[in-house]
Amino acid sequence: MVAEFLLSPSCRYRPFWDMSEQPKACRSMHVLSMVVYSVACLLGVTGNGLVIWIAGFKMKKTVNSVWFLNLAIADFIFTFFLPLSIAYTALGFHWPFGKLLCKLNSTIAFLNMFASVFLLTVISMDRCVSVAFPVWSHNRRSPELAARIALGTWVLALLLSSPYLVFRDTVVSSRNVTSCYNNFALSDDYTSEATLYKAHWGGDC
Repeated sequence: MVAEFLLSPSCRYRPFWDMSEQPKACRSMHVLSMVVYSVACLLGVTGNGLVIWIAGFKMKKTVNSVWFLNLAIADFIFTFFLPLSIAYTALGFHWPFGKLLCKLNSTIAFLNMFASVFLLTVISMDRCVSVAFPVWSHNRRSPELAARIALGTWVLALLLSSPYLVFRDTVVSSRNVTSCYNNFALSDDYTSEATLYKAHWGGDC
């Protein structure tokens, strides 16, 4: 995995402006990650923001506009928080934003994943029903029903992503580097760098 490679002992804890002693592959992966995140952030915020404005305020409210609006909202929220991941990578995986944003950033990422998957599933089912049962679909399919279904997908996505509000945590290593990681044990006994690495990847440093 790219993330595991970037967090390997030879790549960790070097900010973007101080990577001269890192292997060339590490520097390349750091730069590539930040470029991809930056492009995704720029295009995602502007593109999805435009879709939200058009689907939410300019288009006639239809079933399809409800689907597009909710998909755009999910992607907009995710890309809006991408600068935190960009900074995390640029700082050599040092998290300076505190425990609350550590929890929130991870929760938002998984909320986007679940909401997008559920909404795409609902859209596929909607199209299938429209083709298989056109008369029933014409009589029952409405923007109000679509809005209620979309709300249900958001609630389900929030429930499935909420564990990250509990288990995501921060810890300061012996090098005074703060990491944002999954603390499934809910333990404060992550004082050494070796133990922290095991908490991340289940292996030795």
